[in-house]
This record gives sequence, structure tokens and C-alpha cells, in this order.
Amino acid sequence: MKSKLILLLIFPFCLLSQSINHSEKLAIKKKVLGLNLKGEIDLRTNESGHFHRHYDAGFSLPFLDTWSLSIQYRSVFRKKDGQWDLEKRPHATIEKVIVSNKIKWSLKSRQEYRIRKNRDDALRNRIRIMAKSQNRFFNLKPYIGNEFFYDMEKNEYNKNWTVFGFDLNKKSFGTPSIYYKYVLDLIDNRWQSSYMLVFKLSL
Repeated sequence: MKSKLILLLIFPFCLLSQSINHSEKLAIKKKVLGLNLKGEIDLRTNESGHFHRHYDAGFSLPFLDTWSLSIQYRSVFRKKDGQWDLEKRPHATIEKVIVSNKIKWSLKSRQEYRIRKNRDDALRNRIRIMAKSQNRFFNLKPYIGNEFFYDMEKNEYNKNWTVFGFDLNKKSFGTPSIYYKYVLDLIDNRWQSSYMLVFKLSL
């Protein structure tokens, strides 16, 4: 009964998202021959229409119980002047997880090499901290997180995003999640804000 009530409450958000900035994300994790294979598809829409999509694939290796190392490759397509520009983005990530009775903490550092059309290649570091409840409230598992972006070429901190949302109960087809993402970008020495309502399915 609670699951049906939650789905009824979420349905209006799905309809509302058609008129606001929104993203649909599919995340896949499978263990094969000791390797944790990972994949992701992300489609984003704002006031101008569908403007961003990316595809990510790679693997992660656990070590020292609570640490993991990931090697991945991402193809990022962004629409500019009616054309799709491709950015090739190999990246490596190291992550530390701390689990308590109430909260699961994760601290992640990602190093990206950005190969961009008609622009110089660039290095960027991203540091993310996430806190997820170990308990459920009305069958929802809330979480909050923040990620800092540091441009190695410009030697400046120029992007930040904050998220808060919740996971629903795991279903036969995967685990649905909904979160709000607030983004700050440093453009021409001024911080400009945007947002995204994200619907994610983890398999």
C-alpha cells in the first residue's frame, strides 16, 4: 500500500518535469570475473530542449576493504548552435566508503582528461562527498551530496553542484531514485546558477 502511495505522489513530479529542466539517467553495475563493470546513460533537457547526452563505461577494482579504483571513458554530446559537439573524457576515480549504523558516507576524487573539439584539451579534478541514510522513512532512503570542480589548466575552482533526493524500494527492474540538482558555474568571473530534476534507475 505504501509503495502505491509513493508512486502516486511521484507521478505528478514526472508530469511537472516535462516543463522544467530534467534528466533521465540509467546506471548499470554488474560483477564479471571479479571486475565491477559500470555503465551510464544520461539524457538532459532544459528550456531550449534536449541539450545534453552522455554515455559512460568502465570498471572498478576494490581494495583495502573500503576503497575502490575506477577507470572509465565518457562520450559527452552537447548541443551548440543546433549542432552536437562531442567531448571525449577518459577519467579515473578513487573512492572511500565509510558505513555507520545510520549513514553511509562516500568520498570520491575523479581526474578527467577532456578532449574537446575546437578547444584545447584540459584536465579537471572533481571531489564529491555524499551521505546516504541507512534507514528508510516511508520507504524512502534520503541522501545529500556536493561536488567541487577544479580546472587544472585555469588553476581555478569554477563549478559546484549540490544534490538532495531519495531512493525508492528496489524493484524487480532496478532501484528508482529521484533527486534535485543545484548547479553553480563560474562564467566571466560571475557565479551563475541552474538546476535539474533527475530521475535515475540503477540496475
